[in-house]
Amino acid sequence: MAGGDLGAGLHRVGRLSARIGAPVVAQGLTAGTSLLLQVIAARSLGLAEFGAFALFLALLVSAAAVYTGYVGDSLAVLDRHDPRTRSALATSALAAILLCGATAAGAALVVSGGDAALVIAYPAMLACWLCKESVRRLLIARLQFGELVGNDCVYLLGTLATLGVFRWLAGVGLLALFTAMAVGAIGAVATGLARLPRRERSGLRPATGGLRRVASFAAWRSAQAGLRPAALLAARVLVANLLSLAAVGMLEAARLVVAPLQVVINGAGSYLLPRFASAESEGMARTGRLTTRFVWILSVGTLGAGGVLVALSGPVGALLTGTAVDPLLVLGWVVYLTVWGAGLPYVTEVVARRHSRAVFTARLVDALIGLLLVAVLLATGRGVTAVPWAMALGGVYAVWRVRRLAHDTRRTS
Repeated sequence: MAGGDLGAGLHRVGRLSARIGAPVVAQGLTAGTSLLLQVIAARSLGLAEFGAFALFLALLVSAAAVYTGYVGDSLAVLDRHDPRTRSALATSALAAILLCGATAAGAALVVSGGDAALVIAYPAMLACWLCKESVRRLLIARLQFGELVGNDCVYLLGTLATLGVFRWLAGVGLLALFTAMAVGAIGAVATGLARLPRRERSGLRPATGGLRRVASFAAWRSAQAGLRPAALLAARVLVANLLSLAAVGMLEAARLVVAPLQVVINGAGSYLLPRFASAESEGMARTGRLTTRFVWILSVGTLGAGGVLVALSGPVGALLTGTAVDPLLVLGWVVYLTVWGAGLPYVTEVVARRHSRAVFTARLVDALIGLLLVAVLLATGRGVTAVPWAMALGGVYAVWRVRRLAHDTRRTS
């Protein structure tokens, strides 16, 4: 009997793994393209230019997190075909793209020292990127993960092809990188729109009537989505100020080694949110088993695969960055991602029930605890190795809190 239960359990895990394959592949393509761009930048730019690229990329990631939290997740959770909601989402998307573009122009002006080409190219690329994310999130909301993979392939190929042209003509610099990313994003937008039905592409008339309803969910969700990249950015700033820029480089090199684990976790999140949202809209209350299953899959899988990456951190780190990577620092990032993976299924379940404010509060406390620990440990001479471990300790609180929220809302939703 026990053997039969074990076999049935393994069969269910296998079916789930097959179903989340496309979301993971799509997330892998996106993250893999970003990783490849970072490697190309590290090997093509000077140290100062690469530092500027890292800052520009961090701003892009933060803007994308807030934007997809507000607009993208609303497409999956709210009724995007309701005229008022649809108009409010169109207004929100347009306003966010304009605001992010203006912020990007200001950042480019400061970081580049007034380089006119970069002041134009960077905000234009960011706007194209956010448009690409809008199309991606529509495909995710419709559970069209196969089409999503094809869409992300277009972005990858368009970006690399444009970079190849620049390398052949004049070499790779910041302008070439941003232009290539913009071209890839435009190609992905065109491809994605062609794969969406007319119903999803029509009736996008900006209006303010439904903004309050959308904001009641999306404002807290976007704030919560932006917390993690903002906290990581703040941790980098602390390391740079209390230690050195070289220490930031060590931290980033170790993080790149565990990037594949982050891809899988993000892919699982892309799969879970629309599934939970669909279950809620259909009145299906039995989501607890799915959540528990994914908690175990992500936690155990991250630890197991992370152990392999720790063992291979020397050659993998040298391949990606050209320098040695501290295995203990890599292990710290593995633990950080394990805690993140353990909480993600609970977070998506609670967000699908539109309790995004409660999730934001839990994540905010998580970020503050982690950053406080980072500051204390760095100030007392613990070194950069302590950073991911401290951030992981903050995450333990969030896992405990969102797990309670998930259980409580199962009874009250």
